[in-house]
Amino acid sequence: MHDQPPDETPGHPAGGTDRPRTLLVRALNDGLTECGLSLDRVVARLRARLDASTVRGLSTSSISRYLDPDRSELPDPAVLAELARVFRTDPAELDRWQHWHRQAKQAADHELRDRRAARRAATTPTATATPVPVPARPEPTGEPSVTGRAARWRRPHRWGAALGVLALAAVLGAAVWARGSDDATADTASVVAPSGSAAGREPTATPADLAEGLAHEVEVGALGGDSRCSAPKPGPSGTRLRACAMVQPRQVLFAVRIDNPTNAPVEVTAKVAGSWSGIQHSCDPGRSVVHTTIAPGATFTSDPEECVTPRRSAPLAYQAEVFAAAGDDRQWTGHLFSPRANVYPDRETLWRCVGDVPC
Repeated sequence: MHDQPPDETPGHPAGGTDRPRTLLVRALNDGLTECGLSLDRVVARLRARLDASTVRGLSTSSISRYLDPDRSELPDPAVLAELARVFRTDPAELDRWQHWHRQAKQAADHELRDRRAARRAATTPTATATPVPVPARPEPTGEPSVTGRAARWRRPHRWGAALGVLALAAVLGAAVWARGSDDATADTASVVAPSGSAAGREPTATPADLAEGLAHEVEVGALGGDSRCSAPKPGPSGTRLRACAMVQPRQVLFAVRIDNPTNAPVEVTAKVAGSWSGIQHSCDPGRSVVHTTIAPGATFTSDPEECVTPRRSAPLAYQAEVFAAAGDDRQWTGHLFSPRANVYPDRETLWRCVGDVPC
């Protein structure tokens, strides 16, 4: 038996961010040892029971990651329940597993929100205005003091300076209006004066703001390890589509994640491919097209190990390219690229999102 952890507190799971998963991993490893089965036989039994369902993550390497205390992956609840059946675990022990699973999931979600908040704080510019002193122009020597209208007409250079300041303010105002374009691919360096019909309109978000917003919605580590999933994009039948890539020491893996925020099951077909050197590459060695039904409020993630390419010895940029269609159709209504993984042989990966924003 394992110690029962304290009650959950939403957003702040008990025992720290690692403890619930550590307890769950320890219990799963104990169950594997006590059942006397090899990992391959456990995987075979899981597949025999769950292969016909939409559950993913049934490969030997996936189960190994669930048992690894140094990883962050969590099994699907259906996989967890089936492992309890294979290990012949009593219902009370399964309740504890599910309790730790919920706490670990809450901890991971809370940590992800903290990382996003930290990135937003780190990338938000802090503008500070530094006043520039303007020395007063001395009065000409040997000239009597002049006041009133005569003074204004006698010193036209002062009016010229004031008009110059007004002209500069007008140009800057036009630049602010021009940066309000909704086109995220527009050149933000160009300045276009607003038309008369645009007068009085509130400025909209700049392309840089839009790109930064997308970077904040990127999922970091969603596949485990060094991975990124794109900001969500509307998919078929009310779903939300994400494209994911993961970089490992010897290979790059690609996957698709589809959220179903609706109140009804959604049937979708998804296609995954890799993209580098400006060319789409089919998945190797597994399936490139997957047909599945996603339960209400659930998320479907394709198996990254079914779409893999070896890392090249030269620097290269990789992206996942994913497609989605409603039902079992192949009329793709959703299409999306993952963040770009700039992979180098001798240093860490540089991830870039829309607008070449770090993410």
